[in-house]
Amino acid sequence: MTPQAEGRPNGDLQERLALLEQHVQRAIELIGTLRAENTRLTTERRSLEARIADLRAEAEGLRVRLEAIGRLEAEQRRLLDERRQLLGQVEGILKDLARIEGL
Repeated sequence: MTPQAEGRPNGDLQERLALLEQHVQRAIELIGTLRAENTRLTTERRSLEARIADLRAEAEGLRVRLEAIGRLEAEQRRLLDERRQLLGQVEGILKDLARIEGL
């Protein structure tokens, strides 16, 4: 202890008690702040989880649509090939008709 503190033990104790009360008050304030922040973050997390669920559902819908588009594109390619083959056959028939008419 310092010489002054020896002369006033109650004063030192009161100062320490006041400092302790300040620390306790600050801890109470921080706990309140943390609880409020925790509540806000919990609410935000629920909101984000709901948004994630919505986005997953949307992504699944888009995946299904993309698969359907892929099937339609394949069907379109098949039909174009079939059309080319038919046009080739029609041209062949027309050439045969022209040849027959030319005889």
